[in-house]
Amino acid sequence: MTLSELQRMRSAGISGSDDPRSLPRPRMGAGHGAGFTETLKEAIESVDGAQKEAGEQMTAFISGEQENVHEVMIAMNQAQLSFQLMTEVRNKMLDTYQELMRMQV
Repeated sequence: MTLSELQRMRSAGISGSDDPRSLPRPRMGAGHGAGFTETLKEAIESVDGAQKEAGEQMTAFISGEQENVHEVMIAMNQAQLSFQLMTEVRNKMLDTYQELMRMQV
């Protein structure tokens, strides 16, 4: 956790402890926070940004603009891991949807 995150948490009245009871509860209803669609959209855009950044670094390395192969490999691994995480979340969402469709009312 960075210093700026801690400062934002303190200003919002959130403690930095690991106790789940100390975390703020999400508010339900219209107008409170980002919705599921917005959160999902931001996550997909983040994965896309990581993929683009890795591609740009690879292109820069091939053209000779980037000399540090370690940074290129780190960017590529981060992009790969974020894509794998997004795929796993998608799979869990599909499993949940299928389970809900199987439920009898």
